Amino acid sequence: MNEVILSVSDVKAAYGQSTVLWGASLMARKGAITTVMGRNGVGKTTLLKTIMGLVKTTAGEVRLNGRNITNLQPYRVTRAGIGYVPQGREIFPKLSVQENLKMGLEAAPGYKARIPEEEIYALFPVLKEFRRRLGGNLSGGQQQQLAIARALISGPSLLLLDEPTEGIQPSIAIEIGNILRRLAEEKGISVLLVEQKIDFARHVTDYFYFMDRGRMTREGAAGVLDFRELQEHIAV
Repeated sequence: MNEVILSVSDVKAAYGQSTVLWGASLMARKGAITTVMGRNGVGKTTLLKTIMGLVKTTAGEVRLNGRNITNLQPYRVTRAGIGYVPQGREIFPKLSVQENLKMGLEAAPGYKARIPEEEIYALFPVLKEFRRRLGGNLSGGQQQQLAIARALISGPSLLLLDEPTEGIQPSIAIEIGNILRRLAEEKGISVLLVEQKIDFARHVTDYFYFMDRGRMTREGAAGVLDFRELQEHIAV
């Protein structure tokens, strides 16, 4: 079985006095896509932010490649090998595609001198075509591709994505799913995905976790789970 890249063990986290994570645990393996699903408000986004050090844990542990990264500053988490694409993408709308990609260099270990253009544009040919266009003038799907490409600039071993299909037309969502599969299968990059759309998740995922009230309630490999039952886990 593939080696464990990320382990989250009994993590608790809160916003002020309001606890959101109540002992969440999961593992992500090398070259695999792991997806966390669940209803809105159960703690999925907080889980990713906690891994990134944007929300501090009050208990538990986060390890990356065996290294304890619990409550490290976010830039240190990035340099340890995690790329993060938050919900809403957060690209720079007044910068060009090329300039947005250059921002990803700041997170690169050793401050790489240039963007690995051949590799990035092979994955995202639309970005090459629009490399001089302002980020704010891209479509939602193109902005999502830009956000993923920017996260890849630093050469992460693990990529975190928070609802990458939100507000994106189905054809572009399929393209993004195919890119994620290529990253996992061809480059050995691990992906931890938070997603609401079960059809997209089934297309890309190797292993599922289902979350409720700040902890995992069920897990299993994609080929084993009964999706009629699982649909009930994410129904609003």
